[in-house]
Parts: sequence; structure tokens; C-alpha cells
Amino acid sequence: MKELRIEDLNCYRGSHLVLKRLNFSINSGETLLVRGDNGSGKTTLLRVLSNYIRSYEGNIYFDELKTKEDHKYKNKFTFIGKKNSLKDNLSVKKNLKLWEFLHNRKISPIEILSEFNLSHIIGDDVSSLSDGQRKCISIQKLRFSESMLWFLDEPFVFLDEKNSKILMKKIEDFNKRDGIVIVTTNIDLGLKFQKEINLNV
Repeated sequence: MKELRIEDLNCYRGSHLVLKRLNFSINSGETLLVRGDNGSGKTTLLRVLSNYIRSYEGNIYFDELKTKEDHKYKNKFTFIGKKNSLKDNLSVKKNLKLWEFLHNRKISPIEILSEFNLSHIIGDDVSSLSDGQRKCISIQKLRFSESMLWFLDEPFVFLDEKNSKILMKKIEDFNKRDGIVIVTTNIDLGLKFQKEINLNV
């Protein structure tokens, strides 16, 4: 069993202490929900866990290794941010082909889009899509991931009820494969996860 463990984590953004003495752990097969208002530090926490922010106090361990010292750690997680990871000036198909090239993993674009019933927009430019459509496609970047950690920043924003259920099923299936997921939100999702912390407290 693998564990992601955070010990006495403090993080400043400028002179402001955003994260104060955070302590928590999450194990294989679990999802942690991180709640908090805008500005409470949810995105900062995910960026710290992803080593994108390295100026913090405390320790972060994954599989008993300090993430700062693990040179292979960047291959052990997938981070899907609030902003979609798509290039607006390219078609949906060309974006998916770019992911295929970057991750060296071939997956049929139609297969990827059909999960969210979006096959009909395969030739459309990303700039013409709705926020919900962009979010659905961005989430499918997980299809190219072989990591055991998913960091998902506000992944349910812009998703309708049907697509939220599809994402929830993806998370549950990943947990069944011993994957670890951290999800942030500033709204009541009405969904049940194994663990939860609130950054407002």
C-alpha cells in the first residue's frame, strides 16, 4: 500500500501564510476532498504537492520518500488544473493528437470523446467550445496517465449532473486500481469521498 503523507506543512505566498500546519495522509484506493473558499489555498496545496511550488516548510512523503528529493516523482502524479489544458487555436482532434505525442500513448480520439458524448465536436476549434465541453475534454487527459496520483483542481466546475457522474465513476474506478486522488472544491458537491479536510477551519 502506498501513502501520501503531509507533515506540518506551512506555505507563504508573498508575506501571507496560505497553508498553516497542515497534517494529513491518504492511502492507496482513497480520495481526499479538499474544501475551502476562494483564496483559502486549495490550488496552492495542489501545486505544493506537485512540486511546482517548492518554497514551503514541513515535509511531504510519497511511498516513504520525500517528494522534494525523489527525482522520479514528476512521473508519479497527474495534475489537472482549473484552467483547461487545451490549445484554443487547435481543433479538438489536434489537441488529442498532441497529448498522444507528449505521452507516447495512442488512444483513439473518438474513443476519448465518446465517453462524454462529444464525438460530434472532434473537428471543432477549442475556442468555439463551451466551458463544459472544454472541461470534459481536459479531464480526459487522465486517459493518457499511468501515474498513481491524481491532483484535480475544481474538476466538477462547469460539469452538468450527467458528466459529474461520469467523472465520479472515473475516480471510483481509479481508486479500485489503488489510485490516490485529491479533489478540491469551494462548493458542496453532494458526493461522498473517503476523506475530507476543510482549509477554512
